[in-house]
Amino acid sequence: MDEKCIADIEHVTGIARLDEAIARIAGAAVADGLCEAVLLKGSIARGDADEFSDIDLYLVVSHQNRDSVLERREKYLAAYGDIVFIEDVDFGLPQKLGIFSDALHVDLYVAEPQQVGSLDPVVAVYDPANLFTDVTPTRADVTDEELCGHFSSAIYCLVEASSAYARRNDVWSAKIMSDAVGELSVLVRSLYDQRYAFLGLKKINEVIPAEDYQLLEAIYVSLGRGDFLEAAQAILNVLDAFLANTDDGLAAKLDVRFLTWVKESLGTTLFARRRP
Repeated sequence: MDEKCIADIEHVTGIARLDEAIARIAGAAVADGLCEAVLLKGSIARGDADEFSDIDLYLVVSHQNRDSVLERREKYLAAYGDIVFIEDVDFGLPQKLGIFSDALHVDLYVAEPQQVGSLDPVVAVYDPANLFTDVTPTRADVTDEELCGHFSSAIYCLVEASSAYARRNDVWSAKIMSDAVGELSVLVRSLYDQRYAFLGLKKINEVIPAEDYQLLEAIYVSLGRGDFLEAAQAILNVLDAFLANTDDGLAAKLDVRFLTWVKESLGTTLFARRRP
């Protein structure tokens, strides 16, 4: 691995800890001579990484070298430091998940060139054959149909959470309402970030205006007090705000009838006062 390549890796993010980890792990992998390329995806490739970000590192290999690289992944990860947790995961590609003693999280993938995909940006930290110099991301914006699904799911969560509340299973009710916040986060994020709305709550406080974030935060504040009726109203406030700020074409497709019924039922049919 030549000195220029090492220097390029060491300055890929400008964040010392991430750059050090990338340089050491990628350097160990490339030194074995088994990789066609080493790529970064995720927040680093998108350009919105910070000191708390994890690293999505892809070792691109030929079919012939795949098994050898799979066997050496833990060795490559250990080149950075002390591993306190390691796990094999497979979401279509073999992934070795490593957590280090400094709390850094690295997802190390192994892929053949045709398996890398082009949905999202990639940054090549080692690519001597220029296999990935002209990759153009192809991910499409979130669709109206997807947003309609998230809108209805958030409302449905209120109905389910109300049933759990009526049974005095407050822990389950809180979990379902938290799920509703996940649905809401995609809706709110889509107003400002249609391409990556699917990321939901991840770093959402850096994407949406403070007043919108406070609407989401109010739900957790109410749940923390154990006030489920207030939390339900806070969820409805977010839905109303989304409805008021989305375009007319999408608004016409949303299940406003379902929303209206839930609003009218709150405190009576839904989340009625419980007997002591």
